Amino acid sequence: MADRLGGRRTFRLLNVLDDFNREGLGIAIDFSLPAERVIRSLHRIIEWRGKPGTIRVDNGPEYISGKLLI
Repeated sequence: MADRLGGRRTFRLLNVLDDFNREGLGIAIDFSLPAERVIRSLHRIIEWRGKPGTIRVDNGPEYISGKLLI
């Protein structure tokens, strides 16, 4: 998800939701969310809730990375 501030500077949001019960598990907000930051956020959630069976993403450019395929 992305939005723009009043000064036209864009920022990104990484929202992690549990599809089964629609629970919000995490959110990361920054001007840039590189693959390493996304992976770090997902590792934190996995440590807290355990490893999910599957992960579904919205095909944003920040998720198209070979690092996330591992």
